[in-house]
Amino acid sequence: MSPGADASVTVIVTRTVRRGRTAAYESWLRGVGAAAGGFAGHLGLTVLRPPAEGREYTLVFRFDTVAHLRAWEDSSVRRVWVARAEALCERAHRQQAMGLEAWFSLPAGSDGGRGPRMPPRWKMALVSWLVAFPMVQVLNGTLGRWMAPVPGVVRGAGVGAGLVLIMTYAAMPLATRVCARWLYPAERIPPISPISRP
Repeated sequence: MSPGADASVTVIVTRTVRRGRTAAYESWLRGVGAAAGGFAGHLGLTVLRPPAEGREYTLVFRFDTVAHLRAWEDSSVRRVWVARAEALCERAHRQQAMGLEAWFSLPAGSDGGRGPRMPPRWKMALVSWLVAFPMVQVLNGTLGRWMAPVPGVVRGAGVGAGLVLIMTYAAMPLATRVCARWLYPAERIPPISPISRP
């Protein structure tokens, strides 16, 4: 993988819990989060919970590479947890997003839509710039200075790689969460909670 390339993958699973099984499903969430966290390359599981009267949960799994995701998805451990979920849920829908496109993806709502909901491009560009600009200044002032003796192309590659990694794994997930109401004004944003972290 070339410097600065982002091979991370995000899987979004939306499940509608059977009536009366919410407590059991909450317990299942803790268990599946711990199970996924034991696999190589796992970057965290975020849960979007439904409103008070809702039953639709969204799980956002993140892995650093497709190969590590496949190892989790093909495992007997995951098959056991999926079987348990099927006993607790009425239906499920799975989506997958690669790399930077996952920064702004929002799972489909309860209106039966399919695929990630994306905000307007100008909003995505503005949030990305607001995050990237200070990051570039900080990286140039730290990593860039440290790499001053090396050729400019190598220094630029190092700063670029640092920028992509920080934005992908830390800055953009936080920024999109903080700006969610502005990015998705037409969407009903349920509570968001990280189950496990990188």
